[in-house]
Amino acid sequence: MPVLAADLVRQVQVRIQGLYSPQEAESIAYFFVEMSTGASRMDCLLGKEVEPVEDWESSLGRLAENEPVQYVLGKSWFRDRIFYLNRHTLIPRPETEELVDLALDKLTTLNPPYRVLDVGTGSGCIAISLAKEAAQANVSAWEISPDAKAQAEENANRLGAQVQFELQDVFQWSHRNSSEPWDMIVSNPPYVKLSEAASMENHVKSFEPGLALFVPDANPLIFYHVLERMATKHLNIGGWLIVEINQLFGAETAALFDNERWKNVELKQDFHGKDRFLMAQKAF
Repeated sequence: MPVLAADLVRQVQVRIQGLYSPQEAESIAYFFVEMSTGASRMDCLLGKEVEPVEDWESSLGRLAENEPVQYVLGKSWFRDRIFYLNRHTLIPRPETEELVDLALDKLTTLNPPYRVLDVGTGSGCIAISLAKEAAQANVSAWEISPDAKAQAEENANRLGAQVQFELQDVFQWSHRNSSEPWDMIVSNPPYVKLSEAASMENHVKSFEPGLALFVPDANPLIFYHVLERMATKHLNIGGWLIVEINQLFGAETAALFDNERWKNVELKQDFHGKDRFLMAQKAF
């Protein structure tokens, strides 16, 4: 029989209290109820009734174990689109939406049609967003995890995005000498030092894929070294490399591009005011 959506919100809040701040718990509860029943926050406040949610108790148990709500639901929002997720894909972050904005802006400085490559695509949120929002972009996306690639392909098919997905290891490809050049390479690579895991929230380090998060303390810029070498070989002159970075290594990451091969190297801050993105243009 129907139940009050507001009662479901309260049930979620009770089960996750202590795991999050009261404000976070409230946001998670409303998000979970809306995504699983369609009842908005306003619907809850107005006393809307909804049909019982399948596997409700099981889902509450998973939330109580600190599993991220996006994995319990199997989906999340990114740039006003729903992306389905699995445990091999990172949860899309609002900061990464800013990376898409930067890429779209720089594409306007180039001559269409554009060849764009997303390295380490995960759920496909960056590549699919660019394919949907840049009308003349031919987008390819690489992923090392077969399970993540399969999820990205499912998202692209459901959202009607034309993206060419490939299983590729950037560390292998970077040594190749022949490839049709791209006009833009974008990436949100792993950049969290293993030693930083101790200070991370448990729902991140215990559930999100370590392969997509962590790099060795001894070489925290390992992916940026290989992306710089690859882009040097495979970007058109005037093309752009745009990457998300670790806020702790903004200057060090920018220094990798302090050579004659690059121009217009710029660090950009996210909406928290932290160094979060690097853009560099191929000089020759």
